[in-house]
This record gives sequence, structure tokens and C-alpha cells, in this order.
Amino acid sequence: MSDTTAANDLTRRSACELAQGVRSGNWSAAEVTQAHIARIAQINPTLNAVCVPLFEQARHDAAKIDEARQRGEPLGPLAGVPLTIKECFDVTGTPTTLGMPSRVAHQATADAVLVGRVRRAGGVVLGKTNVPQLMLLHESDNPLYGRTLHPTRPERSPGGSSGGEASIIAAHGSPLGLASDLGGSIRQPAHSCGICGFKPTTSRLTNRGSTNIFTGLEVLGGQPGPMARSVDDLMLAMQVLCHAESPPLETVTPPLPWRDMLAGPMPDWRVGYWSEDGFTRPSPAIRRAVDEVAHRLASIGIPVERFEPPAVPEAMQMYFHLISANGGGAARRLTGHDPLHPAIRRLLRLGRCPGWLRPLLSGVLNLIGQRQIAWMIRNTGAISTGMFWQLTAEVRRYQRRFLELINARGFTTLICPPHALVALTHGSSGYLSSAAASSMLINLLGFPAGVVPWTTVAPGEESDRRASGDWFERAALAVEAGSAGLPVGVQIVGRPWEDEATLAMMAIVEGLRRDCGGD
Repeated sequence: MSDTTAANDLTRRSACELAQGVRSGNWSAAEVTQAHIARIAQINPTLNAVCVPLFEQARHDAAKIDEARQRGEPLGPLAGVPLTIKECFDVTGTPTTLGMPSRVAHQATADAVLVGRVRRAGGVVLGKTNVPQLMLLHESDNPLYGRTLHPTRPERSPGGSSGGEASIIAAHGSPLGLASDLGGSIRQPAHSCGICGFKPTTSRLTNRGSTNIFTGLEVLGGQPGPMARSVDDLMLAMQVLCHAESPPLETVTPPLPWRDMLAGPMPDWRVGYWSEDGFTRPSPAIRRAVDEVAHRLASIGIPVERFEPPAVPEAMQMYFHLISANGGGAARRLTGHDPLHPAIRRLLRLGRCPGWLRPLLSGVLNLIGQRQIAWMIRNTGAISTGMFWQLTAEVRRYQRRFLELINARGFTTLICPPHALVALTHGSSGYLSSAAASSMLINLLGFPAGVVPWTTVAPGEESDRRASGDWFERAALAVEAGSAGLPVGVQIVGRPWEDEATLAMMAIVEGLRRDCGGD
């Protein structure tokens, strides 16, 4: 086997296989790391997914792991596994910018807590990956690092805000990544690029050492989580990320160790599913994927029933009111005089729109057929402290209502679309925020959820959307045009704090896909 062939073989191995191979001595951590560095050097000039390479440090860390093995020391669960880190997490000696040129001089003096955990488990950090400016878009493009491309379709985006992670993992530059999710930021890129991603229950993992513009928005907390090409690798990552330090670091993060669901009896599964939620209609292939997964689960004896999620339009009103509650003030303070991505500039301009003008502007836009942007203007903007308190109470009531409904039906798991569209075309995300409603709903609930790739868009299946003058519908139709062959994932949702069971169901769905002939 040539050196090139051997390196290609290593970059196509899973994180679980690589860790086992390094522990057993089949491969050295150094050769595994170098194979992935070579792969990144080959593909990153085109993809622009890794924005802060850390190759020399990675080689040094890999050598230390090999030395430890030679001394007979026990190795961690990620022994020698190369991985990448989303740019929003602090990594010692590197900038954390969110795509803001003014922050490039920022040098982290310590690793984020979760970065420290993966290092102590033997993970080898290859570099940091690109994000949208301020992490506010479902495409990864910013004035500092530029645009990241989809791994197979350069005219499209890998998604966001964890688009750099999704792109480099799908392209075999990294087997595993640490990302984060506030409104589908793990699940939408995983769906777009045909990989797996997982958002734990809100507060299951600490955010210490990560940067975002929504600090303090506890009722809608963003959550770190892993991305990989297999569910087994997500489980391995969660085992490491859930390691609880003693004494505890947080008052809101429960010290719950990861439980191995596969080592004991599986839950008495009962699955609810929906392919449309009454808010944004998904593309035909996405609806088909959910229906196919439901039927396949039923075919192996798992009870499956249709479920109508309650009041999704009202839930989306809550979500958008929450994320815009300060009128974009935090974003404006962070951007200062920095150059802005055009979509970010539009969002900040929308945030400045005074409350008294919003109903009038929304009404005019409705009259001229711009229903989606009219809805967005009506349901965003700065609100008072009293209104914020009231909104928080409404969210808590909605969370209880939703949980009571699924408990009454006995559902252990829900299956639904991860997004209304496949991989977006560059520049379209600013018009399509509400297409992520099926992911944003789960963030509002705080439930654990992940994405597993299932199928691709078939020729002739691209769209059943009618031509419209509405900016949202026009942008969505343009995304669907030429989408044949693009990946389609399904979203698996669990009950709160049942992260392990959620991933176990994801593994079942992944197995059904393989049985159907998927990769």
C-alpha cells in the first residue's frame, strides 16, 4: 500500500476506529494526525473550512500521545483522534473572533472547558473552523476569513453557523468536531453536508470559554455538541464532553455522566413524527425522508404515529421575539466599525426599526405580498423588561404543554425535518431564516436532538413550490432549483435529559439507512 493510499484510508476511518487503532498500536497518533493534516492541506484551499490551522501544535500533541503509549501509560477514549473546533470556542493562543476583523488580536489565554476535556481525553486539535459573522446565519461567510464552500457543490454553502465543521468533516479532513447550536447551527449544516450532528438538552454541557452575542438569554440557551460522520462517534464524543469536573464548574449544568444505552436494555420505543409543521413547508425530498424513516421504523416493530406539534407559528413568534429582544444592541456593540456581511447589515438595520413603525411597515409589506418579511418585522425588535419576563413565562408554559402532549402519547422520540430546505445557495440565508423553524422549535423547547443523513434529492423531486413574488418564496425556489443529488437528513428529537436515548434512536435510524443501501 502506498503512503498516499494509507493516508487516504486513515482519513476515512471513524473516530472510534482511530482511537482503537492508536491504543492497540496499529497506527501511531503521529501518522493519523499527519494523514489528516495532509488531507486538509489538499482540500482547504478550495473549501476554506479551517480558518485557524494548528498543525505544528497538533504534531507535537500527537507525539506526546505516542510517547505515553510507549511508556505503557493508559490512553484516553480519544487517544490520537484528530478533531476540529468551531471558531467560537477558545483555544489557547488563538483568536476567537466570530468573523470580526477587530477581534483578530484577541488571543485566548486558556482553552474552553470542553476543548480542555477533549485534549485530556487524547484528542488532537487540528485547528478552528469557519463561522458566519456573529454566528447569525445559516451559511459560513464573514469579512475576516471569507466564505466556506459546500464539500461537493461549490455553488452552495455547507450551512451555519457550524458550516466550517460540517464541510471539513464531510470532506474527510477531520473525523470529529466540536460545534454549537442556538437555532439549528449544528443540525442544519449536518443535514446540508450529509453528516451527523447532535445538540444536547439545554444546559447539559457547559458554555464556559465560548463566545456568542446572546449571553444571558438563559431561556433560549445555545448548546455545544459534536459533529461526525457516524452516530458511534457522536456517542464517543458525548462520553468525553459530559465528563464532570469536581468540584463542579457551573450551577446550571447538572453533573450527569454519560450513560451507555447500548450496554443495557433499550427503551420501550414509541415514535411520533411530522413532515410538516404548519409554519414553513419543507421541500419534497425532506418530507419524503421523514415519511420513509417512519415507515422503516414501523417495519421493524417500533410503534409509530403521526403527531402534530402544537402552535408552531406561536412558538416561532416567541423564538424570534427572544433572539431580538435587545434590538440587536449586543451585536452592534461587538461589530463597532467592522465591515459587515450584507445579510448582517440588513439584520442590524431591522433591529433598529422602532416599535411604533413595525406594525405599519409590516402592514404595507403584507399588502404588496411580502408575507414572510412582514411576519419577521412584526415579530422581532426590542422589548421592555416586563415584556421579556412575560415572554419567558409563555415559553415555559409552552415547554410544559409540549412535554405533556408527548408524554400523554407515550412518545420516547420524535422524527421531523431538520430544515425546510437542502444546502442553501450562497447569499440566500438572510432571506430564509424562518426555513429553520423545525430546528428552532427544538431550541425553544430545550430538548435534545440530532441529525442523521438519510437520502438525497431525486431528479425531478427538487420542488413543488409555486412561483411567487414573496422574497422568501423566491429565495426558497432558487435554492431548490438544481438541488438533485444533494444530501437530506432527518431530525431525531428526544425528551429532555434523555440525550443517550436520543442518540440510541439515531443509531437505529443510521442502521436502517445502511440496510437500505446507504453509505
